[in-house]
Amino acid sequence: MRAALLAMLWLLLPMASCTGPEVSETTGLQEPIRVESGQFLPGNLPGLVPPDGGAGIDPQVTDVTIANIAFEPGARGVNISGHTSVDAQAVAMRFADIGSGYWVVPVGPPDSTDNGLLTWTLAADFGLNVPPGFHNLLFAAIGANGSSGTQYVLPLCADTPVPDNLNACVPKRAPPAAVLSLSWDTPVNLDLIVQDPLGRTIGGAVTALTADGGIPASSAAANVFLDRDSNANCVIDNIDREDIVWQTSPPKGEYEVWVDLFSACHQAAVTFTVSLWLPEPSPDGGLSHLQEQQPPVALGELTALQANGGAGPGLYAGSFILQ
Repeated sequence: MRAALLAMLWLLLPMASCTGPEVSETTGLQEPIRVESGQFLPGNLPGLVPPDGGAGIDPQVTDVTIANIAFEPGARGVNISGHTSVDAQAVAMRFADIGSGYWVVPVGPPDSTDNGLLTWTLAADFGLNVPPGFHNLLFAAIGANGSSGTQYVLPLCADTPVPDNLNACVPKRAPPAAVLSLSWDTPVNLDLIVQDPLGRTIGGAVTALTADGGIPASSAAANVFLDRDSNANCVIDNIDREDIVWQTSPPKGEYEVWVDLFSACHQAAVTFTVSLWLPEPSPDGGLSHLQEQQPPVALGELTALQANGGAGPGLYAGSFILQ
């Protein structure tokens, strides 16, 4: 069934040839947006750039529905749906300014409650490296003869990879005072642990740093929190990042950082990066946005033999100073 559907989509597309383009199973995996069960084609989106006013040209996407126009990099299974004119047989989609091609899905049945317009739906995964800020997501309907009318434009906003209070999308919202971020390249359960200048230990299942056994970030102070425990209990979430966030100014002084391999989750080794993000004014002197500081606080590798189930603080990774 899937093979027959994809063959039909190739015939619908204006780029198709009598022999059909060669398609790799990995095509589209590095794109800023990926569509589950969609067909990926390289190149520009079919269709016409929307006019300044007046009616669009069929076949066209008439409306698009998404729960939230802001998304986190790495978000998965985001439902996007809508309608097309009655002469469409497929819907194509891509970002206007990033990516190398577009995704195609077939339309569904007519909507009896909306003048018989055809329905469509897809599940999208967003890449981890989508630049923060607004990007236009473009849609085009494709007819039986490969024709395509006016494109539909949906502005979406990518948040930063670390929590920023949606500052990248709503600049008037102040970003946090500081974010320490741990990211890694293999699906394991890593924990980020920090000891602040006041001697408080934040994050991780720490038992060996302080007499109190460590303080979870949620209770160490009112202004600090740990945003997630990625891959906890080896339930893989494909985020591979966790962040300690100070909403207001953290204590000044030296912070010491540990990275603990709680569980290797059947992986042999993992490479990690610890980075510090601080608010900085825009180049034009405008409102502040979080910026990743260089060089990173730490780069390192842990092997499965170093997994300890939280019995200790793990690997001492380094330190940084907040003025």
